[in-house]
Parts: sequence; C-alpha cells; structure tokens
Amino acid sequence: MGNRHELLELEILKHVEQSPRLNNRVAARKLGVSVKLAHIILKKMVSKGLLHVKKEHARRWDYFLTPSGISEKTRLTYEFLDFSMQFYREARRRSAWLCRTLAESGVKQIGFLGSGEMAEIVYLGVVEWGLELTDVFDDARANGTLLGRTIRPASNISDSRCEKIIVCLYDKTHPKTASYLPQGVSADRRFVWIFGAESESPSLLRGGRRKPK
Repeated sequence: MGNRHELLELEILKHVEQSPRLNNRVAARKLGVSVKLAHIILKKMVSKGLLHVKKEHARRWDYFLTPSGISEKTRLTYEFLDFSMQFYREARRRSAWLCRTLAESGVKQIGFLGSGEMAEIVYLGVVEWGLELTDVFDDARANGTLLGRTIRPASNISDSRCEKIIVCLYDKTHPKTASYLPQGVSADRRFVWIFGAESESPSLLRGGRRKPK
C-alpha cells in the first residue's frame, strides 16, 4: 500500500477529475486534515506536475489534471485497489474469529458501529456463528437501513441493550489502527474491534461457551 500522503493525493485527483473547484479549506474538509496540510499537499501536487492551477480571481482557484496527473491517478487507483482486496480478505478472517470468540463467550446480541462494506463483511461472521444483530449505528447514514435494520445515530448507542458493539469503521489512511473511533463518538465498554489488540484478547469478552447454531 502507498503511504498516507499518496492516499490523500489520490482523493484530490479524484475530486479534481469531477470538479475543478477546489481550495485549501475544501481540500482540508474532504481529506479530514488541517488547512495547512491541505495547502502543502496541493502545492506539492502542482510542483510535481500532477495538477495545473488557474487563478480566476482572489477567491477562486481552479485545478485541472495534467497528463501526469491522469497517469498518477491510474497508478494509485490500482495500487490501493490491490490493497483493498487484501485488507477486506484479512478483515473477513479476523471478523469471523471475533464473532466466534463472542459466540463462545456467551454473547448473543450484538450491534454494529458503521454500516458500509466492512459491516457487510462482518455480518457473514454474525450469521456463521449464530449471533443476533440488533442495532446499527452510523451518523453518516442515520435513518437508512442495513440488512433490514434501521440505522441509528451514534448518540443512541447508550440506549442500546446489545451486549457487544463491533466497530465496523476504520481510518482510511491507517486502516488497521487499533481502537479506532470516528470523531464525535465516545468510548463504550462494549466496543470490540476487528483489528488491534482488543480483537486478540479473549479476556475482554465475557466468559462462557456455546457452539454456533
């Protein structure tokens, strides 16, 4: 996998391909970084010849992909696609282990924090080991549905009666970060992670054993 800056550059290249309208603040918001870092990244991409910038006026700077930018976007897309396939295969293996450990520890009802592709992968382990998915939380998709369950805001987690909550979200720039939580979500003793030390420690899960259905 490429480094963090390469991933940020890829996000910029994809944005510029769709729209030339971009500035430091928009880039910072899109990338989840500081305005200062966004400025450094854009400046570096222009100096590398990946982007051409056209100043319309003091408050508007339009960015366009150069031929080198198009080539670099293609290269990075394939590189991160290859990483994604490896990442999701490992996530499937680890999440199956986690669901098995939960089931054998006597846990029956679980929730998900996150409702994207990772949640769908984890659900395979939920079914395999006879767990019951009772709640799904995701601020970005609140009031939508996942697998027939209404997606609720993360602020509702404290009201949930599920025994464990599997965190199905991750930092895209550091996907295997231990104990990752998105901004604005408070820690909860029921959280368990697919990656990181917590997922390797059965002692953090409740005792007892049972076989899958």
